Amino acid sequence: VVYRLEDAMKAVVGVAAPLSDRAGRILEGVDVDRLVGLEIGALDKPLVSRAPGRQIFYADYAPREVLREKSAGDPNVDIEAIPEVDYIIVPLPEDLGRKFDYIVASHVGEHVPDLIGWLKRLANWLTADGQIILALPDRRFTFDLLREHSTVGQLIEAHLQRRHRPTVASVYDGFSKAVRVDAKSLWDGVLPAASFPHMFSREVSLKLAEEVHAGDTYRDCHCWVFTAPGFRSLLEEIRGLGLFDFEWVRFVEPTAYMIEFYVSLRPR
Repeated sequence: VVYRLEDAMKAVVGVAAPLSDRAGRILEGVDVDRLVGLEIGALDKPLVSRAPGRQIFYADYAPREVLREKSAGDPNVDIEAIPEVDYIIVPLPEDLGRKFDYIVASHVGEHVPDLIGWLKRLANWLTADGQIILALPDRRFTFDLLREHSTVGQLIEAHLQRRHRPTVASVYDGFSKAVRVDAKSLWDGVLPAASFPHMFSREVSLKLAEEVHAGDTYRDCHCWVFTAPGFRSLLEEIRGLGLFDFEWVRFVEPTAYMIEFYVSLRPR
């Protein structure tokens, strides 16, 4: 069994390169042919593809050959389409040796154990007027439907602990509550949340959590769960507390049949 929750969303999110309609929505107002960009966690579906004269760089947790090896046999990943990785960012380096006009990450932020620390580190990699651009899943339309919304206190705790691994609670909740949703039905309101089948049993979820507790396994999962308005409220409170200063550039809530929302921040 391959324990990859994200596979459940790929058919809905689907990305085509170069600048698909979705990529265009995420990167609205960003001239990718003129500015220097960094895309994090693109795997085989980069939002910004390499093209003559275009300055786009890719960052991930491992080099291309490792990503290809780990994705071999996954029908959702075209391993030949995985680009060369320019920067290995696990652990997060203080500096990448250059600055970027924009940093974009699609469905990455929810996986980061210390979201506040991650945003602050990305801010260090930007030019003075640079921006962080995120696409994040809205739990109301994804397999996180049954999970509780993350809180500011949880984000602060993770930041003060300098957390670098998902917690046992995140792993257990993330797997045990994951359901196979039909986003269209949720938007249309024709099916109750309780009607969607669970993706993993409680017993399997406990086993995965116990492996994490034993300390010998990094189990990827959604560390954070948001709705679009809930995320905005969390970030406003974090800014008010002085934990991460920024200004909103864009905030796009999901519209009919979308499962994600888009955020552009300019750190200050």
